Amino acid sequence: MPLSPKELQEIEAQAIELARGAGRILMDRFHKPMSVEYKDKEGWKDPVTEADKAAEAYLFEETARRFPAHGFVGEEGGRKESGESGLIWVVDPLDGTTNFSNGLPSFCCSIALVEDGTPIVGAVFMPWPETTEGRVIHARKGGGAWEGEERLQVAPGDKPIAGRVVVRGGFLSGRFRPSKELLKNGGQQRSVGSTASELAMVADGTYQYTLHGTPYSWDVAAGIILVQEAGGTSFSHNKDGWYPLTTFRDASLEGPVTQELLRKWQHPVLSGNPEMVRYVSSGLLPLTLSTRLIRSTKQALKRPRPSSRRP
Repeated sequence: MPLSPKELQEIEAQAIELARGAGRILMDRFHKPMSVEYKDKEGWKDPVTEADKAAEAYLFEETARRFPAHGFVGEEGGRKESGESGLIWVVDPLDGTTNFSNGLPSFCCSIALVEDGTPIVGAVFMPWPETTEGRVIHARKGGGAWEGEERLQVAPGDKPIAGRVVVRGGFLSGRFRPSKELLKNGGQQRSVGSTASELAMVADGTYQYTLHGTPYSWDVAAGIILVQEAGGTSFSHNKDGWYPLTTFRDASLEGPVTQELLRKWQHPVLSGNPEMVRYVSSGLLPLTLSTRLIRSTKQALKRPRPSSRRP
């Protein structure tokens, strides 16, 4: 049975508490000596610190205590199935770990409650200048997006405004060919190195739009509901083109959305006000497989080859 408006409001209040609690854990460890491990094969792309693990452990334990019937999906491996409730907490305890481990205060903690694959509550903690408590941007389905007593709204406009910031990742050259119009009129590109933070700042009107190439569910679950409740929309892309992203459920899926499905989800996400998203998505033309192969071959040929001479 879907949650009532009162239940959603109560859960949103608890999500705010959880975000602040995890935020305190992160800030207590920020600018402190820390060891950094890497989860990727290259050994430098996907860092994890003790702060990531401590914040996720806190969120796992607290959601299990407060909501024993709910499931859990965390970036650092925390997992629990939802059972009959169909409700799963999807969290990124520290989004922007590279920034965090280098002393750059551009990171966040992202928390979302997902009902049968659809985000219905979201809260994002971010550190912020001139405040020890940071910011928490939050939303619930049908309740608007808020920061404290201020209701948030996505930036207006049917096209990007020159000089106003946007996020458009470097993945574009490998997957899409921007139209000449979009290249000419695409906005001023910036990135803070934290997907969830950037989506929260779409909700508060800072970014005109954001375009992320390969985020996971925990990167965007909270952001999807924040943007939606701030009057915006999110699109994703598959073989049939761009489509509105409101759920992680695949149309062909039968049965419940499991934590394993949420863990495997990874697709492009474009967010902003509806007119902006339609404009940007229409200017992103997917590259054919042959074109992508040609481009990757040309790039490989340009790379310098190691010398075969012996010293």
